[in-house]
Amino acid sequence: MKFPITRENLQAFDSSKDLEELFEEEIKNQIQSLLDQVCKDFKRNMRANSREKKYVWRNLHLLGGIDNILLSLAGGISNTATDAIAKTRRPNIDRYIPPFIEKLKETFIDCDIIIDPLKTYLIIDWS
Repeated sequence: MKFPITRENLQAFDSSKDLEELFEEEIKNQIQSLLDQVCKDFKRNMRANSREKKYVWRNLHLLGGIDNILLSLAGGISNTATDAIAKTRRPNIDRYIPPFIEKLKETFIDCDIIIDPLKTYLIIDWS
């Protein structure tokens, strides 16, 4: 729900749609938070990474934690609404990798972003 809000919007309120918007906003916030972690770690390790011109981030599993946050957001909502949303979400990191990669590409311009086949780490390559 976004404010300011009109009477018409309040009368047409849809809790499932509102919950989905809340989820999407939280996903964006969590992805930005993880991107901030990558950037901080990247700066900290730049001396060591500058020789190979590659940076390896081994915390890709943290994307999976977004599901837990979303479930906690849905905690105060009726089971029907929570079940409806849960059916549309995949309980793994596959859903979050594409937007995360997109943000990385916006931050690390012209660099290659590589994810290992097991989805445990990513490489930022500027060689």
